[in-house]
Amino acid sequence: MEENKRLEDTQIAAMGARELFLKTLTKMGIKYSSSSAEDFIWFDYQNVDLEAEEDKEDRYITLEYMYPKDLDNAEEAAKMRRIINKVNTKSNVVISCTVKFTYFRRKILFIEEIPNIEDYLRAEMQELIRAYEMVNEELQKELSKDNNTGESDSYDIFSTQTKDLFIKTITEMGCDYEKWENDTKCFESIVFNYQTEKYRATFFEHSRKVLIELHYSLHSVELSDLSGMNQLRKLINQANQEHDASTYYTIDREANKMYAEASHTVPFMAEIPNLLTYLHSILNDLYLVRMDIKCEMETDEIEEQWIMDREAN
Repeated sequence: MEENKRLEDTQIAAMGARELFLKTLTKMGIKYSSSSAEDFIWFDYQNVDLEAEEDKEDRYITLEYMYPKDLDNAEEAAKMRRIINKVNTKSNVVISCTVKFTYFRRKILFIEEIPNIEDYLRAEMQELIRAYEMVNEELQKELSKDNNTGESDSYDIFSTQTKDLFIKTITEMGCDYEKWENDTKCFESIVFNYQTEKYRATFFEHSRKVLIELHYSLHSVELSDLSGMNQLRKLINQANQEHDASTYYTIDREANKMYAEASHTVPFMAEIPNLLTYLHSILNDLYLVRMDIKCEMETDEIEEQWIMDREAN
């Protein structure tokens, strides 16, 4: 009997985060569907459709709720971002938004050593739902305030103070730039060349911040290349530990590719001393992220091709 228990404990210890997560959902009586090719798991908890994805290397699970919310004008987009900034200070959930959706994400450690893992998972999912409820509550407050006053809070979202200062700075750095039409059309963006790379800057005048991104993805792999996807995820995690930039991946099912991306969202105002040095350091950090990921991925691809060529001969 004791030997069987030790064997069972050994099998559980060998579980990856995904397998352990599915086992826990089953114990909790939660039905799910999944895609083994992409590591996605879809399930319902308290009438909320959630998604989970495994990070194989670090034994983490990312929980996500995707809330459909159209932000088809600048005023609505600015209002949602104000609410998100407010809720982000009160919650451990990462909240972001696009034109069509607001995303609630929570990355959690999920290993067999966690005691009472079912209660642990319930608490984490409840935290995700609580963040959504907080955003929804703030939206209702805004709606009520608009109905009572007949107008929403106003500020000049189309002020160009931040944009003009940024363009002046990159011009002093000898960078060429041109206007770029972003997807939301709520905020102005430009693309510019720095050293050997092209970057994109989007301006948030109300908060005096700039989103700085590499204009092209760091690297991409086919969704059918599971080994390449796992390696890219590993390098993204490593980049987030070694650099200040936020490095992440996106999935484009139409193109059948996974892309690695990197960005900085930073204050940009005249009060910051040595703006040229400040911007140089930000751009150099993004460049180093790109080179780290590019070199590692290309080295692996060259080694893989060398092995294939050797076996063919």
